[in-house]
Amino acid sequence: MFIHIKRDLLISFCMSFFILWLNVHTTSSEKTANDCDEITEENVDDCIRLNQIQVLGTHNSYKLAPTEKLAKLMNAESPGRAIGILYEHRPLIEQFSELQIRQIELDIFADPDGGLFAEPLGAIKSDDQRFIRPNEMYQPGYKVLHVQDTDYRSTCLTLQSCLLEVRQWSLNNPDHLPLAILIEVKDNTPDDRGDFTFQEAVRVDEWNIFDIDDEIWSVFEPGHVITPDDVRGNHTTLEEAILADGWPTLAESRGRILFMLDNEGSHRDAYLSRSEILENRVMFTSSEPGEPSAGFIKMNNALEGYELIHERVQAGYLIRTRSDIPAQEAISGDTTRRENALNSGAQYISTDYPEPSPFGTGYIVALPGAEGPARCNPVSAPPGCENHLITE
Repeated sequence: MFIHIKRDLLISFCMSFFILWLNVHTTSSEKTANDCDEITEENVDDCIRLNQIQVLGTHNSYKLAPTEKLAKLMNAESPGRAIGILYEHRPLIEQFSELQIRQIELDIFADPDGGLFAEPLGAIKSDDQRFIRPNEMYQPGYKVLHVQDTDYRSTCLTLQSCLLEVRQWSLNNPDHLPLAILIEVKDNTPDDRGDFTFQEAVRVDEWNIFDIDDEIWSVFEPGHVITPDDVRGNHTTLEEAILADGWPTLAESRGRILFMLDNEGSHRDAYLSRSEILENRVMFTSSEPGEPSAGFIKMNNALEGYELIHERVQAGYLIRTRSDIPAQEAISGDTTRRENALNSGAQYISTDYPEPSPFGTGYIVALPGAEGPARCNPVSAPPGCENHLITE
């Protein structure tokens, strides 16, 4: 009898272990197929994928407006020259916490030795002491600014300092919906204009573009970031993976960060030079359908590109578009581009005006019907998705 009891206990243990193993090794897509006929509070994170929601982002998210004195100097040199840069954003943590922004954009310039952008001519001309020789700008590494010498004012001055802010907020809010960070590499030097001369930028190519990955990994642990390798899994290409299996679920994405290279052309080619499938890379690239690296696509023109954005969202790609161009809609109050962007299904709607325009038109961008930082995607969300279910 004792032998039978031991045998029964052993069988029971083995069955329990097998059930536990099966549950752990059941993929999200299998769970989704089995359990998502009706989406509820209990299963929403396993049933909704990160490409099936829509969030609000900011354009040039680090940027502060020029001082009044500098704007006057620029306009005196060329009437109306400063109008396109008269927008600014709150510090990143305030954007996440108070405005519920879930996508940001950082413009970066290479500065391998440090000090290249420590003395902006515009700051000197306008006595903008805060941005003249700050200690951070003498550290080697990528610097965050819009245009050297004229539009240099940033809430965080280095790529590392910006990312440290993101990391701290993320760790303090571990259930947040995935944050997307667009990185735009800049290495152009504007032509001199009147009394304004510009610091020559360092070229970014296949020899130094991977320093960006190194700086990201100096701040984030691997598990904190959703990488192309994570999404591709065992598939041959990234595109094959997202078309066959889809993007990670919200359950797999909460508390994590995605990085996207905003650039196309030579910078994108340089970043793909070591692997056309983005193996061992941190950032996704804006790649056209049919390319091995396709998954994320930057499509900023929501006016002319509306139908194509809609089509690509339906196919399973992640899209970033813009709801406004600096000063244009904010001054005119025209909401056509905004409505196109929101209705297109693009997952990331980038704006300079998550708060009312300072130009008196009342222009603002918000997610219709959202009860939190995201809403069900109007194009790609599955039937039964309701905005109130997507919470943090």
